[in-house]
Amino acid sequence: MVAGYRTDVDLDVIRGWWSWRSLVAVRWLVEHGFPTRPRRAARWDVLRARM
Repeated sequence: MVAGYRTDVDLDVIRGWWSWRSLVAVRWLVEHGFPTRPRRAARWDVLRARM
């Protein structure tokens, strides 16, 4: 996908943004009542569905 932009893309910036975005999304899920246990994978299912 990055090759389609035909410009220099800093992959470290993309990885940093993705890490930050994932942390924010998990925080949002917890604040809005999504269970953190016993089914831990459920929040990741919600994240995947939204992105």
